[in-house]
Amino acid sequence: MTGAEIGAVPQGRPAVTEADLAAARGRDVKTWRTRDAATFRAHVPVLNPGERLRLYDQAQAEAYHAGRPLPALPAEPHPGDLLSDQEAADVLGISRHTVRAYASTGYLPPGLELYGRRWWTRHDVDARHAAGDQRSAPRETAVRDLAAELTHPDTQPPSAADLAARDQISTRTARRRLTAAHQLHDEQPDTKP
Repeated sequence: MTGAEIGAVPQGRPAVTEADLAAARGRDVKTWRTRDAATFRAHVPVLNPGERLRLYDQAQAEAYHAGRPLPALPAEPHPGDLLSDQEAADVLGISRHTVRAYASTGYLPPGLELYGRRWWTRHDVDARHAAGDQRSAPRETAVRDLAAELTHPDTQPPSAADLAARDQISTRTARRRLTAAHQLHDEQPDTKP
């Protein structure tokens, strides 16, 4: 599979949107799509097939407009390539919604905001894939530690907001951890004399 077939934005190769292409030709995007898009799309491959926001390699777009041969895209994937949520999902074998959830919970880096969307480097996605699914062990450890914290007589139990800020998790996840910790605490046998 080549970089172009994977659908990533190649490292070091800026991408342009159809709105950028229209502006460069002095047209609004609707006029550009009516007059120029079909011919352009027939000659310049889209970097992210199947996505709503079409991205094109800037060097290829400039070469097309100048009447020069299109420069080839990199043949091999690069760790700095940018992957959309769908492309990251395809690598990880999950849904694009799960990719965004992973990023919001810190299981995957937050990514980079570009072209009005969130992108992840191939390196970050490959590292997540190579690490395997490790979500349960940290969660179980965090719940056990929190349950132990709840048993300490000198400690005020944290609120969900405090726990979220302290552990850098969402408030919803903090509430779930507190509930699980309380359940674990309640299941512990009472060791008082």
